[in-house]
Amino acid sequence: MAVIQVNTPGMASTDEGYISSITVRTGGSAEVKTPDATTGQITIAALAATKLVQDHSKFKLITG
Repeated sequence: MAVIQVNTPGMASTDEGYISSITVRTGGSAEVKTPDATTGQITIAALAATKLVQDHSKFKLITG
């Protein structure tokens, strides 16, 4: 298992950009993960975590 930081620690659920949940496919099934309210972290399988972190940098701002 691996831990991924998806929100800034202490970030409020009402803050802009807050990730309230994320669906990650691992072991052939989709799992909805909710970040810990205090740490902003989720725990998922190591292989899924590696893939997610590597692909995260592919998010692109189109307008704004």
